[in-house]
Amino acid sequence: MGLSKTPTAGQVIAALKIYIALVAMADDKKQERNVGKHCLRTTYEEIQLYLKLSRAMVCEGLKLLEATDAIERLGYKPLVYRIKGLDPDRADEWKGHVKLPKGHLFGMRRVSSSYPIMLSEYPKRGQTAMNGLVIYLLLLSVCQRDTNVSLISYDRMMERTGLSSKNIRQAIDLLVNHDLISVLRVTNESTLEAFGLPVPAQTLKGSPNVYLIKGVKGRRYNERINTLENYAALTANHQATQDFSE
Repeated sequence: MGLSKTPTAGQVIAALKIYIALVAMADDKKQERNVGKHCLRTTYEEIQLYLKLSRAMVCEGLKLLEATDAIERLGYKPLVYRIKGLDPDRADEWKGHVKLPKGHLFGMRRVSSSYPIMLSEYPKRGQTAMNGLVIYLLLLSVCQRDTNVSLISYDRMMERTGLSSKNIRQAIDLLVNHDLISVLRVTNESTLEAFGLPVPAQTLKGSPNVYLIKGVKGRRYNERINTLENYAALTANHQATQDFSE
């Protein structure tokens, strides 16, 4: 299935918000028991409620996701969708798997709770808002296993997304402002060593930033490590230990 016309930025934003919400909702044992693995049952009204989108925009977003093979509709009343690309047994679809910060996005409460989720406050229009969600998904895809750290250079982001460095910077600023990520500048090996990360020779090429995905490791972990102040203390302790050992 292809696109009949180029979607607007608002339609893409709606589609990406819906996609993130659906993937998080599908990561649920009750949904798995009811409709199958990587599947979920929902309604237009539930999606509208969670994301504060109009019914028309929900319809447009879902159509866009179906047209781009991100989801497959299995039922209509209620809506039943399968998230495509998550099943390793489907070789023609398999794209890998990343963990969404479900608790952070849904506000650390029951998914069925009748309140909008965090993404509902994210802008609904504009090129920068659209780019921000694209960058967010990219950062999730390169997040280090067992941490909330994503390491990627601007050059690599430009290559993967087709965006200019200016557009990427604006998108990242928006993600930071909406509490989805925080950013630290990599200046030398100690930045990475403070996180217990290996430092291969190519890691510092292009002076990448460290992007911390809010919520991936849970609230207590993020409170401990997701601030510049705490990071400064962490690196100071690391340096003191290093100096003492020498």
